[in-house]
Amino acid sequence: MDSNGFSDPYAVIYCTFNQQKFKSKCIKKTLNPTWNETFTFLTSSPSGSITVKLMDKDPFWSKDDFLGEVVIPVAPLLDGTALSSTFPVQNEPPAGKKKGQKQGQLKLTLHYPAGKPAAKPNTGAPSTPAPKEAAPAKKTVHDLYTFGKVLGTGGFSVVKEGTHKETNTPFAIKIIQKDSANPEDIQLLYSEIDIMTKLRHPNIISLHEVFEDDKTLYLVLELVTGGELFDQIIGKGSFTEKEAAGVIKQVLEAVAYMHSNGIAHRDLKPENLLCGGSAGGVIKVTDFGLSKDFGRASMKTSCGTPDYVAPEVLKGAKYDNSVDLWSIGVITYILVCGFPPFFGSDEQQVFSKILRCDYSFPSPDWNHKSEDVKDFIASILVLDVNQRPTAEQALSAPWLINNTK
Repeated sequence: MDSNGFSDPYAVIYCTFNQQKFKSKCIKKTLNPTWNETFTFLTSSPSGSITVKLMDKDPFWSKDDFLGEVVIPVAPLLDGTALSSTFPVQNEPPAGKKKGQKQGQLKLTLHYPAGKPAAKPNTGAPSTPAPKEAAPAKKTVHDLYTFGKVLGTGGFSVVKEGTHKETNTPFAIKIIQKDSANPEDIQLLYSEIDIMTKLRHPNIISLHEVFEDDKTLYLVLELVTGGELFDQIIGKGSFTEKEAAGVIKQVLEAVAYMHSNGIAHRDLKPENLLCGGSAGGVIKVTDFGLSKDFGRASMKTSCGTPDYVAPEVLKGAKYDNSVDLWSIGVITYILVCGFPPFFGSDEQQVFSKILRCDYSFPSPDWNHKSEDVKDFIASILVLDVNQRPTAEQALSAPWLINNTK
């Protein structure tokens, strides 16, 4: 309870058999929250456990309060029976408990979505153990997919068009030769896979499945055929405010979802925004190689692309997910006028301007742009991270609302 006798609780759900982690929505001012949210973990392991950690959102401190946790082993679910029960909350902090207050309780339902069949009842008849059958060989990516033309290449990877043999569904298959990459790059790839398995959103590129052998890693990804937003900027020069708002709204919705799941992208730029849909109007955020789970790690690494990187990152200071909002502010500026807010004759001059937040809306390029779009950009491109809006707050800006009705 806080000083008003309430809490602002949310739940963090994670497991021991992989690194998937989910975060529920926060329920304001309650002692009896009901989330009614469903999270799915991918596992083939019969061991391990799922932990539900209860937290209280603290608006005045950077660290939220721990309320207790429930740990449930996976093994009881193996027979396919759903487990729906009320569990006692363990490890509640004694300092937060009032005299006479009962132990917290948490009701959870757990099951395998596919559900193995329950064991047959014992009839009492003698039986002989059935001979063990050899486990079927695991299918490879080549068993399931037909490979097509090359869509793109990288330093140690190639992306090919792939078609699922049974469903005829097209995908993009990223093929990474592990022995051609250094260990740091491979670690980034595993981190990207970990993050992408957590994220399911219409404006985020989806990872369908992963295959791996001794030499090669295959990522089967959603196929997006409209190219990069960067190419559209080059082709159009600049967007109308309505077109720009349509793009930025989608990016903000994706980023708000990512942030609610504890993920910061850290490298938002037009090259990492793909255009999908029949007319190329659906934006898909991609390239999570630099993304970070800010629920588990302190973010201090300098990363990102210079034109879009936030000043606190350049300083090497600790930062949070508001760096993504800064990048969105820069992208908005470029979409509307066709050139970046921070520019110079070399990279050092660009860095210097970013560190001072030295930008303007020069004439004549900005003469006929609305005050709403200038206000939207100015609310985001500020040095004080506490003054920047969250992605959710930015979605309520008049410029976005008026241009995306």
